[in-house]
Amino acid sequence: MSGFVESPRFPDWIAFWARGGRTFNTTVVETYGGNEYRNAAWSQSRGKWLWDVQDAAAFSANPSAAAFAYSGLRNLFMVARGQLYAFRFKDFRDYQDDGGGVFVMLTATTFQMYKNYAISPLSYPQIIQKPVVGTVVVTGGATPVVDYTTGIVTVASGTPTSWTGQFDVPVRFASDVPQVAPDTTGAQLNWESLAVVEVRNF
Repeated sequence: MSGFVESPRFPDWIAFWARGGRTFNTTVVETYGGNEYRNAAWSQSRGKWLWDVQDAAAFSANPSAAAFAYSGLRNLFMVARGQLYAFRFKDFRDYQDDGGGVFVMLTATTFQMYKNYAISPLSYPQIIQKPVVGTVVVTGGATPVVDYTTGIVTVASGTPTSWTGQFDVPVRFASDVPQVAPDTTGAQLNWESLAVVEVRNF
């Protein structure tokens, strides 16, 4: 059993302090002669973001925000049932098209949103499955309709050529055990460590 929580999104105030990003999985084999062979184990990257007690100290500097962050995050953790359900997460280091909004055709009338990262002559297309409601503008194609839960755009005819807007990342908690403890004053609770990982299917 799995599912997706479209709302609420992971608290932005906590997301801003996240360390990490989308990662790759590369197998590197070195020979005795000093040469090496590299192979990409994944066709698409997978993100991971984390916080630790150092970040919890930053939360404590603003007690009212920290209290809100704790309760909001606790509620999301309980609703998501730990690792079971995925939810939206804003990666503040990468949440806009930046001129790289492109499409990959699925059928004659449906197209998947991607963000293209390019440094000539190379490029890398990252699938976008959770665009942010109301931010996407599609160029090309007749009467484009954006599915904000999948990143799939449907057109009556023609071919969409590009898109602009914002997007979230689908993630889940990396553990079923909440790492919660009192802060150094004992006056409030903090998440001493926390991690979320990207999901590709939900």
